[in-house]
Amino acid sequence: MALVQVKTFSETLRTKTDILVILPTPLTGDLLLEPAARFPYYSGEIPVPVLYLLHGTYGDESDWIRFSRIEGYAQEYNLAVVMPCGGNSWYNNMPNGGPAYYDYIAKELPQMINWMFPVSGKREDTFIAGLSMGGSGAFKLAMTNPRQYSHAAVLSGSFGNLDDRIKKGNSVWSLAFEPGKSTKGADNDPYFLAGEIIRKKIDYPELYICCGTGDFLYGENCEFRKHLDELGFRYQYHEQPGSHDFNFWDDEIKRIFAWLPIKKRSEISAAR
Repeated sequence: MALVQVKTFSETLRTKTDILVILPTPLTGDLLLEPAARFPYYSGEIPVPVLYLLHGTYGDESDWIRFSRIEGYAQEYNLAVVMPCGGNSWYNNMPNGGPAYYDYIAKELPQMINWMFPVSGKREDTFIAGLSMGGSGAFKLAMTNPRQYSHAAVLSGSFGNLDDRIKKGNSVWSLAFEPGKSTKGADNDPYFLAGEIIRKKIDYPELYICCGTGDFLYGENCEFRKHLDELGFRYQYHEQPGSHDFNFWDDEIKRIFAWLPIKKRSEISAAR
């Protein structure tokens, strides 16, 4: 695998920003294989699927690389992984002229990546996931751009009352929202988004939700699942003992890779 650090100016954010990208490349062991079974992507015959992977609060684009085995999993599945920096924005367009992180992730970032790297631009090859704040962001981005992603995964996402968490001066996320304006009934309200998807009969991405049973957000995840069940919303859920940490998230992202409609490197080579 190749790990590429991109330092670039974002027109949407109006500042320089960092992106980490994992790309599938040949392995040393590929030299031992017959030519027909070696790494297939350089020829351009097979599109490279891509996962946009979001960090949580107080994190940055390096978290998944530093604290999980994401590079090994991406190598096993020949998957490109794009890890942007989202600050403490809740992946929201911040008010008062602040950075527009939602627009950046939804619009500009995919344009950058499709221009810089040989990834597929097809919906069926494009996925999004995130942990904690990034999980909530992944859900919002997927459900407000349902034609852009085919699969979305939420790891330990927050589905509770966001208004209580962003009271002025009382939260790290306060600057990401307009003071005094409720988030209910809008894009930062997952209950509202799920209801709109069903009401409008939108073809929405496949959804995976997971949370550790010892996580402080476990109750919120259980309540949100009840809401989805009442709506008849299609999703897959997994829970296991675990807390709000990378011990849990590392195991779950591996499960998510197996859930995505992608083949392992060995399966691709065997089919050629």
